[in-house]
Order: sequence, then C-alpha cells, then structure tokens
Amino acid sequence: MKKDDVLTPMLRFGSFNGAWKKRQIVNVCELISGQHLSPDEYVNSPTDTPYFTGPSDFTNSESELSKWSLVHAKVAINNDILITVKGSGVGEMMLLKLPKVAMGRQLMAIRSKAVNDIRFIYFRLSKNKKLYEALASGNMIPGLSRQDILQTKLFIPCHQEQQKIADFLSAVDEKIRLLKEKHALLQQYKKGVMQKLFSQEIRFKDDNGQAFPDWEMRTLSDIAEPIKRRAPEAIDCVMTISAGQGFLHQKDRFSQVIAGTSLDKYTHIRKGEFSYNRGNSKSYTYGCIYKLDTEEEALVPYVYRSFRLKEGNADFYAQLFAFKYLDKQLRRLISSSARMDGLLNIGEKDFYQVRVPFPCLEEQTKIADFLQALDKKLNAVQQQIDLTQTFKKGLLQQMFV
Repeated sequence: MKKDDVLTPMLRFGSFNGAWKKRQIVNVCELISGQHLSPDEYVNSPTDTPYFTGPSDFTNSESELSKWSLVHAKVAINNDILITVKGSGVGEMMLLKLPKVAMGRQLMAIRSKAVNDIRFIYFRLSKNKKLYEALASGNMIPGLSRQDILQTKLFIPCHQEQQKIADFLSAVDEKIRLLKEKHALLQQYKKGVMQKLFSQEIRFKDDNGQAFPDWEMRTLSDIAEPIKRRAPEAIDCVMTISAGQGFLHQKDRFSQVIAGTSLDKYTHIRKGEFSYNRGNSKSYTYGCIYKLDTEEEALVPYVYRSFRLKEGNADFYAQLFAFKYLDKQLRRLISSSARMDGLLNIGEKDFYQVRVPFPCLEEQTKIADFLQALDKKLNAVQQQIDLTQTFKKGLLQQMFV
C-alpha cells in the first residue's frame, strides 16, 4: 500500500493508534438515484410514503411532508444518507431516520454495502460539502454526477473506531437538536405572550397591585416625527435592514459598502431611532420596522421611513413593530403591488397615520422589560447553538483525514 494511502487524524480517542486506510465511496457504499415522477406514476395518499423533492424536506417534520402511494419511485430507506445533487443546496445531506422515502431527481441515496458505520460515513462526507458545491458549479447545469460521489476518497479506520467517533458526534448533534428545540419553544412562547399582551388579554399591574389606566389609541404622527437629517461626511457607518436580522452593515450584507462616494441619498439616524424598510419579504410581507441599537449613529437609505419617538418607550414600540402589529393597516394602505425597485407603494403621509396603542409609560416599560428578558433567553440559547456548531465543525476538521 502506498504511503499516501494511509494517514492518522490530528485528534482521536486514546485507545486507537492504527493508521486509517484510503477507500473510494464506490468500494464501501452503493448509490441510488432519485427520479422525477409524472402524475400517472403516483396516487395521492395521506398515509403512505413521504416524497422528498429537495433539501427543504430535510428539516420538515413528518407531518409536513407530501406523501404518496408510489408506483415506480426510487426509495431511500432508514440509515441511508440522502444527498442533494441538483439545483439549490447541492451537497446538503441528511441521515435518514424514517422507514423509507421516495426521492425526486434532485436527490440520491448513499447506502452502506460493507461493514462500516453509516453514521461515520455521513459525518465524514459532511466535510465534503464545499468540494461538492465546487464540482457542481463547474457544470453547465449545476449538479453532481454519480461519478463525482462514487469517486470520493475517504480515509476509514477500523469499525470500532468508526463507532466511537460516530457515537460522540451523534451526541453533539443531539445536543444541537435539543437546543434548537428549546429555542423554537421559547420563540413560540414569546409569540403567544405578545399576542395576549398587545390584545390586552393579559395586563400588568403597577407596583401597588393596582390596574393601569385603559390604553389609548394614537396615530404614529402623534407620538413620532420623521427624520430628514442629511448625512455628515464624517459618518462611515452605512447600514441596511434585513427582514430577519434588523440593522446590518452594508459590507456585511453585500460584502461591500454600496453607498459609493455620494451620501446624498442616505439619512442620518441615531441610536434608539427607527427605520421602516418598505421592501416586502417572505417573513415581512408589508415591510419591517427596526430600532437602531447596535451603533450610536448610522446612515440608512433615504427610501426608508425613518422616525424618532416624541413620547413613549422605544423598547415597547420596537417589540410592537416586531410583532407585526401594523400589518393589517399597512396592507390596506398599499396602493399597488411592489414597484420596480421592490418597494411597497405606501405614501409617507399615510404611513404616519397608522394607529398604535399607547398604554401609560409605566405599563409600556413593564411590557418592554418582560419581552426583552425573553429575548435575552433566546439570545443565550442561540449562542449555545452557535458555539456547539462551531465546536462540532472543529471536531470534524481534526477527527477526520
């Protein structure tokens, strides 16, 4: 055996010391290609085999999957590795934990045919995602061929070491799964609490246990005023708003600052002030409003509706806007579909006539403090997820060769 056909990893369990041997996937696994099904090849059935058409199905719960009684479908079975070979998400994989699924032509199944731990193969192949993406992008129609996968070379240890590694990494994956589940439950809880708070189904009491006054309803123009500040040249913090993430630096969002040398089309806002991005998105159909928290000042596109509060608790209104409280009103205000530049046609005057609740300042503060405490818990769990995923990435780099 050639010298470069055996290697040892940087990090391994102490009870193992033998070299790992190079193998091609074709020697240890077989490959089953998915296929497109025409309507006459399946019959709609709510109780039969799930039909996976792409990587989006990897994260769906079983109840969310399309299910069919399939006649000629290619089927993956429990403990097969599903890999995306065409379209978006090339190289995305999952280790199947269902009895069987039918596969569309975007997918293939990798099935162990030797005495190897399929979990070890799965964790090792997950290191190849960027390599597979590069291979796919070189084709006229991005995609992986059977040979791209079958000729993949892996270094494989003895079966006992495979199991030890797979058990350990599976435990790390389980921790990530549980953290994500905790995060999702906290999000669901917060959403439910916001619904009850902003509908006044539940109310806080003052420090003496007494009820707060009834809420008023005011127009946004009653409590806020537009910001029209021009951008001083000294400010180099140019930001944009992402529907899911809020304020982001342009260089982080677009890999560069797209403002150019002219700042005439940018508005200068300060910490604690708001901007409404009128672009519609999947998560914010009628645009989104965020409060600037991360910087003392920033420049934002002039097409945003930027404003500051004249009265009220800014944190309370940041939560109210995040709850999409204004959506029903904004929907009625849209004069037509999105413009060529992707912005919703909502006039400035109309925007400032939307109505918002105005509890007394003390109740606003109690609501804001409560919801921000939930946000801190959510952020803490997300940090745990990020750290554990980074830990796993480091393990994959050092435990495999």
